[in-house]
Parts: sequence; C-alpha cells; structure tokens
Amino acid sequence: MRCGPVRPPPAPATLRAMTGETGTSHRQRSKARRREAIRRSGMRLFAERGYDGTTIADIAEAAEVAPRTVSLYFPSKHEIALSVPNEIAARLSAVFKARPGAGFLDVVDTWLTGEADALDPELLALLTAMFEANPALKAHGSSQLAEAVRLTGPALAAATGLPESHPMHAVIGSAVGGALSQYFGAVLRHDDAPAHHPLFMACLRALVDTARQGAPAHPADPHTT
Repeated sequence: MRCGPVRPPPAPATLRAMTGETGTSHRQRSKARRREAIRRSGMRLFAERGYDGTTIADIAEAAEVAPRTVSLYFPSKHEIALSVPNEIAARLSAVFKARPGAGFLDVVDTWLTGEADALDPELLALLTAMFEANPALKAHGSSQLAEAVRLTGPALAAATGLPESHPMHAVIGSAVGGALSQYFGAVLRHDDAPAHHPLFMACLRALVDTARQGAPAHPADPHTT
C-alpha cells in the first residue's frame, strides 16, 4: 500500500490558530506571568530584607528578568509593594460603579464574596508578611482601602443617614476601611475564610447602625442595607 508523503507537524503559529490561541493572547499571558513573578519576588524580598533593604536589581535577579523589565511593569518599588491593595480598592470602586442603586453593605458583601473567590491565599500570605515587616507599607495599604471607601461616600452616607459633611461620616469611612484591611490580612488567606464572612458583615452592619443612631431624622432610605 502506498502512503502519501509524511507531512511535518503544524508550526507553532498554525497550532495556535487551530486551537484559537492567538499570538496576542499568548503574549498577554506571558506578560501577566512575568508581572506576577516580579510582584511576588518583590513582596517576598520586602518581607525578608525590608523595603529599604531591597533594590530593583535584587527584585530583577529574584524574578530572573532585567532591572529595566521590572521598571517597565512597575515604575517604582512602591508600585510593587502596594499593587495588591491598589487592585483590591480598584475592584471595590468598579463594583460600586456597576451597581449605582444598590445599598452600601449589599455592594460590599458582593465585592468581598468575589474577592474571596479570586484572591490567591499565597499572595495574601505574602502581603501579610510584607506588611508585618514594614509597618509603614501597611499604613499605606490601609489608606488605599480607606480612600476607596471614601470615594463611595454617597452610598455610605445613604446607609448611615449622615451627610458627607458630617464629621462622623469620615470616622465611619476610616473605620470601614481599616476593618476591610484587617479582613484581607487576617481572614481571606485562611481556608476557613467563608465561615468568617457572615460575622464580618455583621460587624460592618453594626458600624453602620451605630452611625445611623446619630443621624438626623429623615425618611427611611430604601438603599441603606
């Protein structure tokens, strides 16, 4: 029986086309992996050597990239150190924008559920170790969440009944931001995090309810929960 000529295997580009994997998506995944390697290397070194004791060259060596590559992904060490809280805060803002009519606590509940599913416990453990070794970074990270909560001012004001100009509005916003920061550091990196979620939401609800007691009398707002 005669056989036809043996055809060479498809070229990598052809294989990607056959499987639907485009060069662009492959490059994007490679860039994402490289960025994550740089970030985790930096956070680990900040925890082990301290923020001030770590250089861009150190991070590049640990991530097996050139120092210039580190700077392309993160303009500064500060950007590496605060990348996780910055991203968490950005997702909080995005959820509020996507649900403008929902109550403050409902949106926070939805957001935290999504974070618990999305965040890597190993990354959160790195974040905690880095913050424990660098208290100043922890303060900056907490302020990022507090700032995100501040930007949700109208929703928080509706929940508490306090106008945004009320001095206690800022106090409650800072308290919520601090509580969220601790939640990420102490709860989400553990396997039993889902079991703590209802208790944490009850604590936030208690904060909001306490603030509402000092609010001026006004008709009930349907979006306060």
